Amino acid sequence: MLPVNPEAIGLFGLFATVICFGLEQVGVGVKGGDPQKITRSLAYIAIFFGGVTQVFTSVCMYLFSVGGDHSIYLGTVFGFFGLFWMLVGTFFLKGGDKKVMAHFFLCGLLLCLVFTVRAFQDGLVWPLGIDLVVIDVLLLTLIPAWYTGKPALTKLAGLCNLAIGIISLFLLVPALFL
Repeated sequence: MLPVNPEAIGLFGLFATVICFGLEQVGVGVKGGDPQKITRSLAYIAIFFGGVTQVFTSVCMYLFSVGGDHSIYLGTVFGFFGLFWMLVGTFFLKGGDKKVMAHFFLCGLLLCLVFTVRAFQDGLVWPLGIDLVVIDVLLLTLIPAWYTGKPALTKLAGLCNLAIGIISLFLLVPALFL
């Protein structure tokens, strides 16, 4: 019996999370809303959809090698971003220093650049490589956005999140039919 490929659940979690964050960051549907409730809702979306689904996918990639020759690489990518979203969700729930999170985004950017280079080396340019490039831009934007709190940078980050969501559909739809 062949194991089921878990990529669809991890990619759906990514899609749902970045679309929700992107819409909030550009200001769609949040006018007049309670900021604390919006923040708490985003935290739960980040933890469960962005975090749990991608960590689950990562574990399956490692245990069952369902990603073929790229199982370890994809498992590492899903694992990092799953843990990334869990941390972001916890930050939104518990609070903390945004500047420290900006430092974490810098560390995440360095690792994501490695993921991006590997995707291009392996010929995984579209859509994975391009998605990772946009994630690089997002992380590069989030560093000064969280350090300075400038609304224009937050809106740019929101546009990056929406672009990641749209590009992720090109990964998600084929994964649904594997």
